[in-house]
Amino acid sequence: MRVLFALFTVTPLLCGAADRLNGTWRSDHDTSICFAKSHALLELRQLESLDGSLGRLQLTFDGTKMRRLFPDFDITIQRNPRHLVGSDERLSYSVLGTGSDSIVILVANDHGRDRIIHIHFVNDNTF
Repeated sequence: MRVLFALFTVTPLLCGAADRLNGTWRSDHDTSICFAKSHALLELRQLESLDGSLGRLQLTFDGTKMRRLFPDFDITIQRNPRHLVGSDERLSYSVLGTGSDSIVILVANDHGRDRIIHIHFVNDNTF
């Protein structure tokens, strides 16, 4: 009985979270680089790579499919210019849980395996 109550209580919340997720989201460069600097020991070349690439990822959700778009771009790492080729992938996902400023999804067959992704929202269209 408790399991049924929990199921009926949580299911509408997850549906609402999926609705909130619908649309296009862009990664936030400043928030992401600050997080990386405070949570990882980075060499200069790693920091330059992250600084030049963060803020470009775009995720679009429609309720069942996620589009992960990472455009081509030019970057300089240790005074060495490079051209990085982006990607455009479409993947199935399901919502596992939600909080006031984040959501947890299960992405199916992401590079050959299912992955759990925790997305923190910055504002209405930025993560």
